[in-house]
Parts: sequence; structure tokens; C-alpha cells
Amino acid sequence: MKFQRGFRLVTLTLAMGWGVAKAQPGLFLKTKAGEQPRASVAASKRVSADRWHMLLVYPTTPTAVERGQLEARSIRVLQFLPERGLVASVPETAPLEEIGLEWVGRLRPEQKLSPVLTDRGVFDSEENESILVEFYSDVTGSDILTIVREEGLDLAENPDLLPTQRIISGPGRRLARLANWDETAYLFPGSPEILGHMPVEGCPGPLTEAGTIGQIVAKVGEGWDGAGKASAELGYYFSSYTGRISPEQTRSEILRAMQEWGNYVQLKFKPAASAKDMRTVNILFGAKEHGDGYPFDGPGKTLAHTFFPAPPNPESIAGDLHLDDDESWQVGAGMDLFSVVLHELGHALGLGHSDNPNAVMYPYYRKVSQLNAEDIAAIRELYATGSGTTSAAATLQLAVNPAASTTTAAAADLSGTTTGGNGTIQVTWANNRGGTGTAQGYRPWTISGIALQTGENVITITASDAAQARVTQQVRITREVVAAQPALFVRIAAPTTAAAYVSDRGTVVLSGTAGPDGTVTRIAWSNSRGSGGAIAGTPAWSTSAIALESGTNRITVTATNASGQTASAMLDVQYTAPAATADRSAPTLTVVSPLQSAVTTANASISISGTASDNVGVKEILYVGDGNRTGRAVGTTDWRVDYPLVVGLNTISVQAFDEAGNMSWRTLSVTRR
Repeated sequence: MKFQRGFRLVTLTLAMGWGVAKAQPGLFLKTKAGEQPRASVAASKRVSADRWHMLLVYPTTPTAVERGQLEARSIRVLQFLPERGLVASVPETAPLEEIGLEWVGRLRPEQKLSPVLTDRGVFDSEENESILVEFYSDVTGSDILTIVREEGLDLAENPDLLPTQRIISGPGRRLARLANWDETAYLFPGSPEILGHMPVEGCPGPLTEAGTIGQIVAKVGEGWDGAGKASAELGYYFSSYTGRISPEQTRSEILRAMQEWGNYVQLKFKPAASAKDMRTVNILFGAKEHGDGYPFDGPGKTLAHTFFPAPPNPESIAGDLHLDDDESWQVGAGMDLFSVVLHELGHALGLGHSDNPNAVMYPYYRKVSQLNAEDIAAIRELYATGSGTTSAAATLQLAVNPAASTTTAAAADLSGTTTGGNGTIQVTWANNRGGTGTAQGYRPWTISGIALQTGENVITITASDAAQARVTQQVRITREVVAAQPALFVRIAAPTTAAAYVSDRGTVVLSGTAGPDGTVTRIAWSNSRGSGGAIAGTPAWSTSAIALESGTNRITVTATNASGQTASAMLDVQYTAPAATADRSAPTLTVVSPLQSAVTTANASISISGTASDNVGVKEILYVGDGNRTGRAVGTTDWRVDYPLVVGLNTISVQAFDEAGNMSWRTLSVTRR
């Protein structure tokens, strides 16, 4: 989610005596406000000497007029702290009298420490830890680096992190000192994916008319049911759909997410007649500027944004959920629609972001199938415990592809999708000729390698959900018997027919045969040291130069036919790398004639010529052809190879070596008619 708002900055003054006050009232923070403030406002550290980040609390939710009064005093609002507070960047001396504030001061350091980390004893430890630190949005990268260096900590960059957050590492006690800095907003745990520098997608925060919401906030307002814990009934309306998923699947996944929240509290969702109906969640897919003043940014980064309930938002936008139609939405995989919507609905119901990396409401999305225990506890702080329903909840449905088929293969793959249902869906299969198993995934799902018997195989696919709903479909697959084919083979003829070979060069070229002729569809090689590639030619084949590593390189050549059968041959190449030399540059090799790398001729031979050069000197020019026909070219810097051709395809590799063993090569394909 995304919220951007600019504020004009002008020079004014603040009487610092306002910084000493009693507890901060009217706020839904994750940490307790405490009864007493810090003894001295000046005790905090800061990089900027001309401003403070102050907490301003009003008797009621601050209005646009009241925020305008701050802007007129050059006070920049950075965050909304529900339900009556604002965090603002305040010049060193600025008048705050006569604007109706109930309380003004700064957050205490202990209020900036996540209870999750505090309960784990992280901030009392000398052990090295890595955490996420949120800074206020007006703090520059250079200021963050100054703070981290002064505290003797390490800063890690991650392009997927939200703009105000950083990974910071060091002893726990030093990490706690970050909370003493005025520029620091909150310290909380990083997920294993974030700390492992894996790709993540972040939720920048839900939208309110009053400003962005920081990680320090537990909830926004009292939810749709008002103060206390009661029930609520909300409408939902689909204003538009994405072209990436069918409307039926889209509705099914979003209604399933609504049902998941309704499983734990007294919430009821029902279809609305209009997007403008009161107490209605309007669901809209839009790209770039889509009519709400908060444009999306194309693929990646901001995936969706959601408006909090009313209050604090006005009814016209309260609860509305917008998704970026430029994203590659999927069901059950990739950018999973259910997982993102489940998170966004938490905001639409009044929840802020969780500090628990395992929670759905953690500020970074991950693929989930249900709410975490912390999510359930959080929503039960807003609404009465119970079970709600979505009156339009979709019935569990199953689609299978293909519906029936005939094959000569010994195994079959099936795929499909499920829609509707409640909670996690499981897809299983059973063959009446023997064999059972569980599909991979469920929205969509795949089954690989179902063993088939000759004749008809009836495969029964069953989908079941958490509420014990079940639906089945049968697929009939007939396996036909085919005439026996000659055995597939592949043989290595060069550089040796033996099982092992010792090389004093850093590369080796293999050649050989494969057949029966006309049946081989693909030949490939792989090196046990990690490399591999395709091989040209059949039935006679030859590899390009294969790079060797010191020690044993087990090179496997595999031939595949149209039925998927394979045959392999192996050669163990023992190579000892020469001592390092100053010369690591391979020669430059150029083929002058023929000009093309693939030619056709009726001649019984072909003359190949070219040039070679090296920073030290060219030692020799070799050639390798089909059937291990090898030899030495005439000349080095100017060279020539006279190569006899066989009828059909001839693959010829020309190789240039220098004294250090560095090699370069060029390959030609010559077809003799």
C-alpha cells in the first residue's frame, strides 16, 4: 500500500518546555506510553540540530484545518498516530500555543522497542543480532549512516525493503541505543527472508485521510463496530476485475479471504448494490492513476492499498481495497491474490502491521493459506469472538486438464485449478489400476508422473477443504502398446573409448555416436563439476570444448528419443591445473574462409583458413572433427586446415593454444551433398 503527501516547510519556533509532559493519551501503540516522560528533552541524540520529531496529541482526531495550522507554522506532519496523534518534524523553536493541543512531547526510547524483541531479551544481549529499524520519512540515507556508524553497528542494503526501513546488525545492547536517536521511529524483528536477503514484497501501510501509519501502531480506531467488542456487517462490491485471473476465480479468492477473517470474529459480509453504499468494501483493480489520488507504480513495489475503516477515514473511501492491475496476479502461486487480499482486509477491518514475521499482518507479504494465531488475537481485540459468514461464499469446485487422453507413455501428468472452498484445500488422486498421491499446490494444482498400466486407467481427482467439503472428477487415460523399438544407445569414441582419461589441458572435446539413426531427438552433456550443454550432431556427434576443473570431472553424455527414453555414457577426465602464470589471456582466433559458420558443398573436402594472435605467442592450431578426426593445422598466426568431408553433416572445431595452455575455438558446420 502507498500513501504520499507533501508539506510546505517554513521557519518557525517551538518552546522546548512543551517536551516535558505526562503520558500520551488517545494512542493505539504497541508499547505502553508510561506514566512519566524522560527527565530532560535534551537527553535524546539527533543528527539534525534544527528540528525534533514530536508527538502532537489533540482532544479528538485532528482535522484537515488543524493540520493546516501546523503547516502554516512550518511543522511537517509525517505520520498519523490513531486515534488522536500526529508525529511531526518541528523546527527547533516553533510556537505551538493556541492550536488546541492536549499533549506534546517525544516518544520515549523504550516505546520504540518492539515487545517481540524485548520479550526475547534481544536488547539485553551482547550477542550479534540483525533487526529492522524504521526511520521517519524525512531522515536521509546519509543521516541513517551517521547514526549507525556512531553506534558501531552494521548497515545492510536491500532494494526490496520499504523506503523508511533498514537492516541493522550488531550486539543487542548497542541496537537498543538506536532508540535514543530522535530520527529513529521503531525497532522490530526482520523475517528470515529479509535477513537472508531474499526477494520480498512490502506493504508500505494502509491509507488514512490524516496521513501514513507507522510500524509502532497496533490498530487504527475501534473498527467498524465502534468502541468495545461487538459484531459488524459489511458490504462488498467488485468495481472491476483483473485480466490475469477469471472473474470467477477472483471473486472466489477474495470471498475466501473474507471468510477467513469471519471464521474468528462476528463479522458478516454481504453483496452491496453499489460501491458507494455505506459500510462497503469496494474492490477495484486499477493501473497507474485510477481515480483515488494515489496512483500505482507499475509492476513490483506497491501491490495494493487499502483505506482504514470509518473513522478515521470518511465513509466514501473507508474500507476500500485497490489492487494494482499491472501485477502478475495468480491463484495459489507467484503473486498469490488470496495472500495479498487477506493482508489488506486486515487493514480494511482496522489492524495495523504486526511485528511477528509469521503473522499475515507483518508488513511484508508471503504466501499463506490461513491466519496466524497472532492475527486472530489481534482481530479479537476489535470485534467479538464468534463465527461470521460471507453469504456469497463460493462452493468448492474442481477443474481438471485433460478430461481424457490416449498415450503410449508409461506415466501421465495432470493439472487443474480449484475455486471456492474454506481454508486450505487439498487435492489427491487415485488410479483404479494402482497408485495414489497428493497434488502439488491447489490453486492451481499439478500431479506429475502418474504410473499407467496398459489399457484404460481411471484416475479419480478429489478436492477437499477445511470444512470437509469434497468434490471429485474422473479422468480416463488409455495407454496403448507400441511395437518394440531398437535399444537407444550413446557411445564415446574420443578422446578415448576407455572409462577414464588424463588431460594436461584445461578443456576437452568429446565425440562419438548415438542411435538408432533417426530416433535420437536430443543429446546433451553434463560435468559433475557443475556445467553442461547441448551437443550438435546425430548419429555422429561432437561437443564443443568442455572446461575442466582440477581433479576428476565426470562427463555424462545423454541421448533422448521421442518417447522420453534416455541412454547415457560417462567418461572420467582427470585434470591437474598448471601452476598459475601471469598469462591468462586466450589467443584470438579468426576464421577467414569460409566466411559463414554453416556451409553446404558438393566437394569431397574443404579448406579452412584464418589467423590467430596472442599477447605472448600462439603455440599451435588444432582441429577436431566428427568421429575424433583430429590433426594440426598448417601454420599458427596464419593457418590452414584441409579437411576431408563425409556425406551429410560435418562438425569441425578449430582450436588455438598458447604456451600457458589458454585456448579459444571456433566451430563450423559443413554439409556435404
